[in-house]
Amino acid sequence: MEKETDNIRERLLSSLPQPEGLAAYREETAVLLAKHARAIRWARFEGILFGYLAIAFAMLWLQSRWHLDTALLIRFQLISAFMALCAAVASVHYYVYSSQIATLKEIKQVQLQLLEVQSRLEKTNAPHS
Repeated sequence: MEKETDNIRERLLSSLPQPEGLAAYREETAVLLAKHARAIRWARFEGILFGYLAIAFAMLWLQSRWHLDTALLIRFQLISAFMALCAAVASVHYYVYSSQIATLKEIKQVQLQLLEVQSRLEKTNAPHS
């Protein structure tokens, strides 16, 4: 059992970047988080857009003064229901994705702190000349 634990530990540690590349890793992390921030904004916009489209088609469906034929009213009903469903799905996607990115930010923060600690330890353990 201890051998398995050591094996898992070694695999996890090997996947971490080395302290020498701390600046490059910090840059990569900033770019990755910026990319995800843009994606989160678009996911939120998508949910809002579908919601407004659902409301617009519902308003067209509810307008009785235009005397629209029955087939067109049924189409507005179906489109409004479909857009409301799309808005709900997009909103759920946004909340799940934003929580995943929040977790990713925390993980990256911990990784960066671990790398900084490793870097400091290497500097203090280096022989003085």
